[in-house]
Amino acid sequence: MDMLVTTPQSEIDTSRKEGEIVEQEGGYWFRTFRFRPKVEVGEKIFFVETGLIKGYGIVFEVSQTKGEECELTGRIWNGNWVVKYNNWQWLKTLVPFKGFQGIRYIERLPELSSFLSLTIKQERGK
Repeated sequence: MDMLVTTPQSEIDTSRKEGEIVEQEGGYWFRTFRFRPKVEVGEKIFFVETGLIKGYGIVFEVSQTKGEECELTGRIWNGNWVVKYNNWQWLKTLVPFKGFQGIRYIERLPELSSFLSLTIKQERGK
């Protein structure tokens, strides 16, 4: 299931710096969770930032962990599960969505699911 999470306001600058490094040097992003999210390899992880869904990455690994270290900050992100993703895509059409804690699953939000599917197809020209 494609999933939706929020970038906390306090992490937006770090997120931007990570993005620049990944674009220049390659690599990936990750997000940790206490429980196994219902997302599989090849599915999307969308992000809400400042009240807008701004983009998504493609999940390439879901695995158990005892924490993950951010190479940029050295911070250890605690959690029992990690979702790793890459191939970041910015949405040209930003989607208003109020930030929240936890996870939302796109298919459980039918209107949003339809809108995002259509938007992505249009932006890709397919």
